[in-house]
Amino acid sequence: MSIFVLHRINLNKMENSCALTVTQYAFQHQYIKGSALFSYKTEQACYINILSHNCSRIVHYTLSHNACILPEGHNVIHYVDAYSTIEIRSEDACNHLVVVLIMPESLHFFHDKYQEESVRFAKGFVTKSDTRFRLLFEQLHSLSETDLLYQMRSELIILEIIFHQIQSLAVENKNTQHVIVMKGHYEKILLAKEIIEEDLSKNHSIPELAKQVGTNVQYLKKYFKQYFGKTVMNYITEKKMEHAKELILTGDHRVSDVARMTGYKHSTHFTTAFKRHFGFIPNSLKYSFLLQQGTDILIELEHIFGCL
Repeated sequence: MSIFVLHRINLNKMENSCALTVTQYAFQHQYIKGSALFSYKTEQACYINILSHNCSRIVHYTLSHNACILPEGHNVIHYVDAYSTIEIRSEDACNHLVVVLIMPESLHFFHDKYQEESVRFAKGFVTKSDTRFRLLFEQLHSLSETDLLYQMRSELIILEIIFHQIQSLAVENKNTQHVIVMKGHYEKILLAKEIIEEDLSKNHSIPELAKQVGTNVQYLKKYFKQYFGKTVMNYITEKKMEHAKELILTGDHRVSDVARMTGYKHSTHFTTAFKRHFGFIPNSLKYSFLLQQGTDILIELEHIFGCL
């Protein structure tokens, strides 16, 4: 079982007479994957926020020896005093958690409410991981630790996870109903993605997709790019081309068939789109595949005759 220590993200305010200003926030965080033990003693009063991927299992944790349980796919935030002992046991390979310590001044809009409603928050404030959390955790999980920029990329995603949680807390402070609306928006964007991937032989227009998921064109375009890092049409093209490549590499389909299976009426249009995306025509990929097959057959024949 791995043991973790917190990393610090510290965005300090610049003490300078110049006009530039950096917002002052201080977070400490740790990303936990699979089976692990996290143990920490706070130096000052703060909020501890345990955030989980929606596929994570039940997590057991203690705050100053008080045993607690975090349900599957949920998040929780507690206020803890200085010199409190925190211990989190992750005992399942499916678990993906981000543990964050946040100073009360960074949550001033939520802190007053938390202190005033001590009975309500006696066991912390529990929320269910929504689609946005799921997408961010999937991005974090997909990062390669061999990437030279892994540390920077992971911290940027963790910052976005923290921001999303703080944003949800800020909305909850104003009007709990708004949180539900926000979650509904994420579900619509995810549904659009699922519709695209369900049948890549279809050619979806943005207005049609927006109508199917129950939103408008501008909202779909704006938030699809925000959540997935690319426009709706670029995402559709990327998925079609990747699928086309997989079909060609099976060796079972002609290029004209692959064109039809990815929604192109004319194979010439498909060839142009394929070359624009990959930098080479689909036939060259097919010939490379056939050549490799021929090479493999020759090697196998040499092996057979060598054994005779």
